[in-house]
Amino acid sequence: MIKKILLLFFLCGLSCTSDDIIRSEKTSFYKIYKDIVASKPATNPSEKPTEKKVYDRAWLSKYNQPIIFLSSLDGKNTASLVALGNYKDMLTWVSADGISVSFLNGILIATRGYSQDLMESEQNGISTLFTGNTKTRLKKYRYLNGENEYKELTFNCTIIEKTNTPSVFLALTLETTRFTEVCQSRTNKHTNEYYVLPNTNIVLKSKQWISEANGSILVYNYYAFQNNLS
Repeated sequence: MIKKILLLFFLCGLSCTSDDIIRSEKTSFYKIYKDIVASKPATNPSEKPTEKKVYDRAWLSKYNQPIIFLSSLDGKNTASLVALGNYKDMLTWVSADGISVSFLNGILIATRGYSQDLMESEQNGISTLFTGNTKTRLKKYRYLNGENEYKELTFNCTIIEKTNTPSVFLALTLETTRFTEVCQSRTNKHTNEYYVLPNTNIVLKSKQWISEANGSILVYNYYAFQNNLS
């Protein structure tokens, strides 16, 4: 009988402790994740999509916090990310499943949650890349391997600017300036593309290389449009 009473007290205590933990997790950061999960429809792996999803102003209006959108080059893998923090103009964004990316002036500088992460980078010319005055620049990417050792890649890059480039965002066609960045290391080569609002450093869309294992991703900076939604 005494054992039963002790067990009952233990279960009551455990229930109260669980309630405290749940209440402590109800922060604004947790709510960010909840908003994304709630807006993501359940899918059945055996079902084939009947139509292509439309990313327009109606779709964007469902989000009440700044977001960016990531996509693989073939469009099969996508994710919506919300703002996690801003430190010295370095913006970090996070997805519901833990992927995070960091940008400085719209240029990718770090990732977390991929099979091969860009742990840190050193890049010159970031602040002047979209002025049209930068024609070449140097950057170093560092990756952590499975043996806790860093692998470093050094790239020499050439930048080509093309003005009056039509680009489609949320079913709207805008004139942008496209900056093409061709980068070469001893063992790797990649090409980044940045579609920038003319006469600014606002990157609306980009294709950016992450790593050897992951290749490139497409980045849509939809937060630039969210304040202008009707």
